[in-house]
Amino acid sequence: MSKLVLLSDLRNMNSALKNRIKELTGSTRFKLAYIPSRTDTHRWFFEKAKQELTSWGVTDFFYFDVDQEFEESQLKEFKSCDGIFLSGGNTYLFLKNLQERNIVKDIKEMVNEGKPLIGVSAGSIMMSKSIKIAEFHDENEVQLKELNSLELVDFEFMPHWNRENHQLDELLKYSLLQEESIYTCHDGDGIVIDGDEVEFYGGIKEIRKGVSL
Repeated sequence: MSKLVLLSDLRNMNSALKNRIKELTGSTRFKLAYIPSRTDTHRWFFEKAKQELTSWGVTDFFYFDVDQEFEESQLKEFKSCDGIFLSGGNTYLFLKNLQERNIVKDIKEMVNEGKPLIGVSAGSIMMSKSIKIAEFHDENEVQLKELNSLELVDFEFMPHWNRENHQLDELLKYSLLQEESIYTCHDGDGIVIDGDEVEFYGGIKEIRKGVSL
């Protein structure tokens, strides 16, 4: 069964959400594969995130670069990890890296094995069928044409809504052209999917076909 966590930001996490993630990572040793959206030579963002990730029960980390420092020899260790973390960043570049390294299929296989997949911002957007909604946040700096993504959830995810809600009118217009619902998420809140159960933490709102529900 799929175990997915879609987050907007790691800061000021909803306490109930944090406890729920701890349940997914379990009480024993948990090795998390951390995938950055782009090469971070000095591991600045990784080191910044580790404190929060450790508080979720993560005991070991495997830093898996899919950009400039990618090494195919690391795939075996990546696949052996107990869960995956997809960082924030430019969604188009992130998906392009996963596509070119042929990592999309590996992530889906690991999810099908029941390994938790946790995404933040861009990492969450990519769990949908397409990353079309990334146009509200990111510039398509890599001119990515193939926007089909992980296709793990049947909705689109709009992070940082506490900072982006001025785009409501444009998002309502966008939703008229989409089949899927859109869930808006404030920083610190999130969505957990555990098998067939979908759980909302914080001020998650649904937008569908031009209506804010």
